[in-house]
Amino acid sequence: MDIPRAFTYAFKDRHWLIKLVKMALLAALIPVPIIGVFCLCALLGYLAEILHNVSFDYPRPLPEWDHVGDDIGKGAPVLLAIIVCHLPPLIVIGLLYLFREALAVSLFGSITFLGILSAILPLLLIYLVFAWALLAIGLAHYAETWEAAAFFQLNWSLRDARNHGLLTLQWLISSLAASLILLLIPPLAPFLFIPAQGYLAGVYGRRLRAARFRLGDPYAKATDVNALDFAAPEGQPPPQRRESV
Repeated sequence: MDIPRAFTYAFKDRHWLIKLVKMALLAALIPVPIIGVFCLCALLGYLAEILHNVSFDYPRPLPEWDHVGDDIGKGAPVLLAIIVCHLPPLIVIGLLYLFREALAVSLFGSITFLGILSAILPLLLIYLVFAWALLAIGLAHYAETWEAAAFFQLNWSLRDARNHGLLTLQWLISSLAASLILLLIPPLAPFLFIPAQGYLAGVYGRRLRAARFRLGDPYAKATDVNALDFAAPEGQPPPQRRESV
């Protein structure tokens, strides 16, 4: 996957500056109680729209910020899926914390806790890799259909994970690499995290759909996608609602 392009494609949009600034402003509001949840949903919805546009080869994938309410509505299922995905490890971590408080009153208790922790951490890491893979597959399905149930159709997600595991692993590595690059340049993270991750997920979604067709997967049937919702290819009439220019 083209990681450098994930950081540069946005600048080919004529309105890239205002779009990225609005994105950064929403990211800055995430820590604010209540309001931050809506801002996070808007950003996740925007990410899903970028995924949709990249997956279907729109020439300028950055959507307009003219329907924030739609962004929030589309991002809410993504946030719910992320919470459900990370709920089991959060519960385990909470139990470990309580267990540590109960045991760490003596040297023997501390040694026992460290032994349990060293046994559980690799399992948590394996779970997170598997859960992120299913989350990426669900997000790709969601950006095709805009149905929240796409995140919880485990039969389809597990089938894709089994049949296209190498492709999913490539997305995981590229996504982690992009995140590490932004960690090294923190000022750029609020502006480029969503565009970069949306682009990489969109490339993954496009390649996943093509791989399904090659295997004759029944899920690869023609999908009812509202292609005019976000952007129009070059030379075609502008979309009804969300023009990318």
